[in-house]
Amino acid sequence: MIIGRDAEQAVLDGLLDEARAGRSGTLVLRGQPGIGKSALLEHAVARADGLRVIRIAGVESEAELPFAGLHMLLGPVLDRIDTVPERQAAALRSAFGLGPAGQDGPLLVGLAVLSLLADLGPLLCVVDDAQWLDRASAEALTFAARRLHREGVVLLFAVRSGGRTRLDGIPELNLWGLDGKAASALLVAHAADLAPAVRDRILAESEGNPLALIELHAALTPEQRGGTVLPLSYNLGPLPLTDRVRRAFGAQAARLDEDTRTLLLVAAVEETGDLDVVLRAARTLGAAPSSPERAERSGLLSFSGMAVAFKHPLVRAAVVQDAALASRLSAHQALAEALEEKGDPARRAWHLAAAATGPDERIAAELAGTAEQAAARAGYAAQAAALERAAELTPDPVRQGERLAGAAEAALPAGDLARAAQLARRAGRTTAEPALTARMAHVLAGVEFERGSPLTAAAILLEGAGPIAGSAPATAAGMLAEAVRNSYFGGDPGLARRAADRLADVAGETPSAVALGGLARLMAGEHAAAMPRMRVLLDAARRGAVPGTGERLIAGAMGMLTGDDDAAREIYEPLVADARDTGQIGWLPNVLEHLAVTEMFLGRRRDAIGHAEEGLRLADSTGQLHRLDHLRCVLAWAAALAGDDAGCRSLAEPAVARARTAGIARTAAWGSMALALLDLGHGRHQRALDRLETASHGAGDDPVGLMNLIHFTGDHVEAAVRAGRPERCGAALARFERWSAATRQPWAKGVLLRCRALVSVGEEAGRHFADAVRAHAGGGRPFERARTELLYGEWLRRDQRKGEARTLLRPALEVFEGMGASPWAERARAELRATGEAGTTARGGSALDRLTPQELQVVRLAAQGMSNRDIAAQLFLSPRTIGHHLYRAFPKLGVSSRGELAHLGL
Repeated sequence: MIIGRDAEQAVLDGLLDEARAGRSGTLVLRGQPGIGKSALLEHAVARADGLRVIRIAGVESEAELPFAGLHMLLGPVLDRIDTVPERQAAALRSAFGLGPAGQDGPLLVGLAVLSLLADLGPLLCVVDDAQWLDRASAEALTFAARRLHREGVVLLFAVRSGGRTRLDGIPELNLWGLDGKAASALLVAHAADLAPAVRDRILAESEGNPLALIELHAALTPEQRGGTVLPLSYNLGPLPLTDRVRRAFGAQAARLDEDTRTLLLVAAVEETGDLDVVLRAARTLGAAPSSPERAERSGLLSFSGMAVAFKHPLVRAAVVQDAALASRLSAHQALAEALEEKGDPARRAWHLAAAATGPDERIAAELAGTAEQAAARAGYAAQAAALERAAELTPDPVRQGERLAGAAEAALPAGDLARAAQLARRAGRTTAEPALTARMAHVLAGVEFERGSPLTAAAILLEGAGPIAGSAPATAAGMLAEAVRNSYFGGDPGLARRAADRLADVAGETPSAVALGGLARLMAGEHAAAMPRMRVLLDAARRGAVPGTGERLIAGAMGMLTGDDDAAREIYEPLVADARDTGQIGWLPNVLEHLAVTEMFLGRRRDAIGHAEEGLRLADSTGQLHRLDHLRCVLAWAAALAGDDAGCRSLAEPAVARARTAGIARTAAWGSMALALLDLGHGRHQRALDRLETASHGAGDDPVGLMNLIHFTGDHVEAAVRAGRPERCGAALARFERWSAATRQPWAKGVLLRCRALVSVGEEAGRHFADAVRAHAGGGRPFERARTELLYGEWLRRDQRKGEARTLLRPALEVFEGMGASPWAERARAELRATGEAGTTARGGSALDRLTPQELQVVRLAAQGMSNRDIAAQLFLSPRTIGHHLYRAFPKLGVSSRGELAHLGL
């Protein structure tokens, strides 16, 4: 029975009940050592009748070994690995060293974990001491945990307060000390013979920590328990509670004989609990065969099968910290010898490194070898740690610099920016060799970009590429291309042009170099010179001549910047499909965002919402926090189109505020445009104008912000004219005129002519409107075409040409209704009624409008004949969650089987 934790036990019991009903749940128990986390996990295991249970405890010494924790957790169920989709199974085998090495990374492994756990449900999965999970295992488990819905899986983690974890986004339950009544009851239950003064002192010292209540008295002598001698451990002053408990454990260990203390020390520094290795190493150090029995009798150590475990992690800490340095070094050396006999080179290398007291190339080389193994399994954090320690043991300065450089390069994809920068600077101090210097410049630039300083990153890349332009032109070209892109994101046309010109010198007339040169010219306002260059990469990508994901993404962006939405969609749709098929989960939020923007321009609002919401979920799951506000602004745009005041503002306003604080012009521009479109749709013309002017002034000379604002010039002009201030749209209209002339896109010409009509009067306005309608007939951006038809229809109706007005208002209404643009549709209906047309009531919504965006994605894939398993692999969900979405969608669509979906025109 657990004393004083009724509320916490009720939470766990509720999660288990939900799992029995087929619903999943996740929870992190967080608290200081000894607070009762493990006891609550044991409670959950004991109450998990009807659920399968798998469990592990994190091991500190394996925190740098990629997927070590996950391998231990899933070891008992690896016979089910073939039940998950083939690519996921291959990624899982690769992660565990059971198959060929790949570069899939922890996110695809996380998807495999999700599929495997879902197949095992109802299931309780328990991870104690999760702060010691290696990064790759933590990321994979977190990814899976955040995507559990209808599988009947409960995933519980216990984490020490202040411990480093990567369990972001999982609900937490913080554990605090027991109240006075519960603490007293627990102490009496374990030590009824304490003198009142001693009991009161322990209650005060323990701070309600259950472990402290139980263990502080266990270190006392009979005289101390009776109160006749003051316990020495109570004279420690203001030591933290954890240290007081550790010293209590240390006092218990100190009373044991030397052989038993040797065994305890070997087990403490081994940490994985491998009994065979511990006993071999202890024998090497002279421990008697009877020492395991004495250790177990002490209560500090326990044995189960071929595993050894300490009573509590603080026992391990006490044993290690109280041991002499020479004893610790000897224990590590003995363990290295035992692991050599057992054939475990990775763990052997780390113990050799722990036993080393100075440079040793042999040990350094072994550690570097473990780094290569970690890299083959995308264990970047482990690779960085192994190479850093190898560098510390490397006597040769040149080789030391190479290993530090490798560690820095691994720390960057591991997400440890501070460590990457520190390692890069250390590597740079070891040598002036140009190739290594360039590598470190690349790392430092990556750090600056991730920290939100793209211009600093661009300058570092431009400078770093210079010394290797002749000896390593391909590497230099890659750095210079990044410098152009970073200059664009940071809004510095001069820096972009310098990098682009240098790129042309190094790389020649490659499609990427030519297009990035065009981007630099676009930033400088040289639209006519820029567009043909940018289309070179766009055309190459459409021909399939651009292989890399990143370069294809840039090619699609060239389509958006040149106003060619159809070309951008031709690139982004297969890019999304390829990223799904190959498990490039890290790329997907970015690609989905670009696809969603393109779909909005193409009038596919429903699809855009689905892709933006999926991107938002993935960006949240993968920790791409900088991408979240971009995606929120796309969703705000969709909400604005529908006239959803609350939805648009809740998404856009916080995102714009954060973007302005961080100086991210692109996000601020998109969010401001969404809010302005909302105001325009509701007739708040002055407010819309103010927003767009603020966004323009905020962009200043920043070409990124101004380029994004160009897409919404029509809003700016209409807001200014309807607010009675047409003179306030002159600068925006002039920018758009230069851009639209260079793009030669029919829709852009149509919008330009519409804007001219709005600022004109009389027959001149009519001529511009008529020309605008003819230009829109060339295709592109149906919402802009419908707005032109609406405005021209209004003009014609006021000119008493009602019949002509109706021929324009009807197709405009159809587009607005199809896109769910409610304010605009109502405006078109009102105009039609004013022309005398009857029956212009609102059209009934499509059955698809009743589906959530994720349900729509699921039923569309199901309509193509895909199984739940295949759909789950595409959308990074579990098959059971897919089944749940279909179960909810069928009644909304009026169907009862998958076969009927194919006839719905989804």
